[in-house]
Amino acid sequence: MKLGFLMIIFTLAEGGQLSGAFVNTATLEECEQRAAVVRGILEQGDMPIEQMVCRASEAEFEPFVHGMEAYTEPQSYIVSFDDARATVEKAASCDGAAPAPGSWCVTSMQKFASEAQ
Repeated sequence: MKLGFLMIIFTLAEGGQLSGAFVNTATLEECEQRAAVVRGILEQGDMPIEQMVCRASEAEFEPFVHGMEAYTEPQSYIVSFDDARATVEKAASCDGAAPAPGSWCVTSMQKFASEAQ
């Protein structure tokens, strides 16, 4: 995988579970510009943002599409990031998951690009 930038968005879903959305970009500047637009949209709605960051990452995701829940199964991921880089690993489930400090277990309708059909 090549290193690019990943916009990571965590919102609070029903039941207190974190929901994750991911957007791949080529540069940090592009990621930050897109994040500003997405933040504005989410803040106008009823979606509390728990985390929203842009970090270097090798993780590549299929594009986010509204309404994905109608045709795909939720995925679980352990997401970790520091001030510069992020890692995303597939998890069996977030039920009872206790990730290490600085890590979050999130559910997402997106799949890794390599798993998308």
